[in-house]
Amino acid sequence: MLTETSAEERALKQLRLIFDSIDANEDDKVSKPELTAALQRDEYLGALIKEAGMNDVFLVLNQLDTSEDHFISWDEFRIHLQVAAVQEVEVLGYVVAAELPAEEKALEQLKALFDSLDANEDGTVNKKELAAGLSRSKAQDVLEGHGKCGALGQLLHQAGLNPEWHVLQHLDTNMDGRITWEEFEKHLRCAAEEVILEEAKVAPRQSFWGCC
Repeated sequence: MLTETSAEERALKQLRLIFDSIDANEDDKVSKPELTAALQRDEYLGALIKEAGMNDVFLVLNQLDTSEDHFISWDEFRIHLQVAAVQEVEVLGYVVAAELPAEEKALEQLKALFDSLDANEDGTVNKKELAAGLSRSKAQDVLEGHGKCGALGQLLHQAGLNPEWHVLQHLDTNMDGRITWEEFEKHLRCAAEEVILEEAKVAPRQSFWGCC
């Protein structure tokens, strides 16, 4: 289940998600081409910058680049946008500009999770593979000292499913005894996005679920 966090904590986590999505080459800094591409791709990023009191169309990088090294660091990004992000979280419950990055990250990690469950690599997950994945997820969670559900169990809970009760039947839309990627994505995508928006780590490039 999602944990209760303050508006500031959620804003910081979602800002980190936005920053990482802009940082296409994963060097932990944002260049002008990366920022330009992100602004063209998502109008809500420009809106967030404007809410922070900056011009969203003119020399945006210069306004965020306090050190004047022609790049935006995470600290610079955070310092300039944190107040506006907290205000959005307080009003809406989330940072609007984090929705697209969360959707993309959810699909990426949901597919990785599905592939980890598909032990025989036939493109589907059967009852035995699903049970094994739940067992591994729960065992890993116990070792790490978290809750009792594990990452997969948490995702199922967020989707309104009980990981201990007939999970395959709920996910297996055509009732053929196997879960396809399309079925898996259809039932769990929204829940995955919610988990990412709430629990995105402030630390860069960290997977939110790990691997089961």
